[in-house]
Amino acid sequence: MRRTIAFVALAALLAALVPVVGTRLGWGAAAPRDDRRARDASDDGRGARRSSGERRDGKQGERPGRDAAVVGRVHERFQPLDGKIFVLVIGNDARTGNPDRSRADALHLVGLNAKTMKGGILNFPRDSWVPIPGSGSGKINEALYRGGPKLQARTVEQLTGIRIDYYVMTGFEGFMALVRKIGDIPYRVDKGMFDPGGSGAHIPAGTRKLDPGDALAFARTRKSLPNGDIGRTTNQGRLLLAMLRQLRDEIARNPGALLKWIEAGRRYTRLDISPAETFRLAVLATQVKPADVGMVTVPATIGSVGAASVVFIQPSARAVYARFKRTASL
Repeated sequence: MRRTIAFVALAALLAALVPVVGTRLGWGAAAPRDDRRARDASDDGRGARRSSGERRDGKQGERPGRDAAVVGRVHERFQPLDGKIFVLVIGNDARTGNPDRSRADALHLVGLNAKTMKGGILNFPRDSWVPIPGSGSGKINEALYRGGPKLQARTVEQLTGIRIDYYVMTGFEGFMALVRKIGDIPYRVDKGMFDPGGSGAHIPAGTRKLDPGDALAFARTRKSLPNGDIGRTTNQGRLLLAMLRQLRDEIARNPGALLKWIEAGRRYTRLDISPAETFRLAVLATQVKPADVGMVTVPATIGSVGAASVVFIQPSARAVYARFKRTASL
């Protein structure tokens, strides 16, 4: 039986994997690092409302540059264990650009086992209350704001005991640009999503194609979900899985369609790792079947710390971490 799976938040992983083929073909080096700091754009109820004149397809304003998605190495040396590779996928809350220091709206640990050709996606609600290395405790998404993607990765490593090899990060603009480039995403919405006070989602139930604005709103909605942040992290994965299926279906019908996906990644991604490394990751990713990738959202409950609503990861998560570390699949 085909397992229910999810392939993480926003379009970061596709941004990481597709462009490396273009790099291999000699399309140039990565753009220099941008050290702009993000303004605090956390989800405070304002959501991602479209300003007057902003189009549903996300075409308003300047198009994002090569840093709309970033791929980097967590540790100086790449030392995969027994063919297991772990990638932390981060979708940040930056409305413009892709600054290193913002807050993580989406956080998923992707594992790939090169021996078994199986994988897994472990979803973390962004409001999970956890220890942050050298910085006390806080919501897991605050690690990105306090220390960038590497501190975010170290936080997840400390929590799970899993050594992470790479991180991939994108923001609102990068996600919308990718959807605009590859086309609206076919998706079956089981229950209508209406969130005017948060993400701005207005998506009726049924099979439809999500444009860039709808896709972003779908990925960000939590207030209208019965289990809030926990449900949102699962929806994010389901959306990216739909994008992965779209890629596979298009290439099956027309192998030349891969060029469109390569161009989307090449245009919007900054690679902070070598072309050889990213090319190997791309090849590996294309060999893993979606049916062989399992998805688990960490066992968690909703609670509070002071006046803040948070998510508490349950002790049963330790068994999930151990299994994922051992097999890189779920």
